[in-house]
Amino acid sequence: MLARVADNLFWMSRYLERADQTARLLRVQVGALADRPTTEIASGWKRLFLSLSTLPPGGPAFYQEDVDENFLLADAYSLTDYMTFEADNANSVLALWARSRENARQARQEITSEMWGHLNRYYLTLKETQLQSFWKKEPEQFFRDTSARIYLFRGVTDNSLRHGLAWDFIRLGRFMERIQITAEILEAHLPGLSGQGDHIDWALLLRNCASFEPFCKHHTAVLRPDRVMEFLMYEPESPHTLRFAAEEIRNGLNRIDPAGGARHPLHPAHRLAGRLRALLAYSPGRSDALAATLGEVRGLSRDLHNEIYSRYINYTADQVLQFS
Repeated sequence: MLARVADNLFWMSRYLERADQTARLLRVQVGALADRPTTEIASGWKRLFLSLSTLPPGGPAFYQEDVDENFLLADAYSLTDYMTFEADNANSVLALWARSRENARQARQEITSEMWGHLNRYYLTLKETQLQSFWKKEPEQFFRDTSARIYLFRGVTDNSLRHGLAWDFIRLGRFMERIQITAEILEAHLPGLSGQGDHIDWALLLRNCASFEPFCKHHTAVLRPDRVMEFLMYEPESPHTLRFAAEEIRNGLNRIDPAGGARHPLHPAHRLAGRLRALLAYSPGRSDALAATLGEVRGLSRDLHNEIYSRYINYTADQVLQFS
């Protein structure tokens, strides 16, 4: 496969995963506007922007402790619009979908017509939609539908695309994005482990990570902060946890570059994927160790992204000659 095509497929998938994460965070946040205190709504907006590594319209002053909570509540419409339809915001749902579509357009020869049609149709729908058309009805439903469109695209991909290198790079991009952004979301909730926050905050965190029902079925509806955090980090069978993503990344690399291939299976990308998987294999059993583990996960995932990019996508001619 051409490196350019692998690059397009990798980023098509990453942008779509980020759009899904953004839609779910917004769905939970706008759903909390009706019945939560203004201070908690303000904290929710701050965590949302921190989790998405996005500077809000108010700039750095948005994060100050004395920011007016009533302003944040009253301006929820503008903040939601900025994160959903603002074309100049690179992390808005519309901008992310547009970038995913553009990468898909450049890789049309590798994806199916069903995949392209699904991406293109919803982009055109999204482009013509305005927040005012659904804000007073049920804004949560719009974001729920957006996530459902992304899940449908994944189903179309799995059932129409040959499970070869193209499929492997699409899945690799999805889980690389998932492990990085989920780690950011969890890190934004770390202060709650020391008693800041309440039961509802942890229920919202589970909903943000599409894990509320899996958690309740695995444990109970009693939400202990340390247990929620450990579930989202170390649970091996729930698809939106850090460990599940680490497993999929390692498996994907083994398919792209198996033992006996041109590259040695233990070159840096494989070693980093193995370290990331090992780090998340077992919970330390202490809540005070979770922050350090999250920091290490973030560092390893960044290094792994850079290594994957330099080895499989943006490699030099010398590297080609080395493994030929």
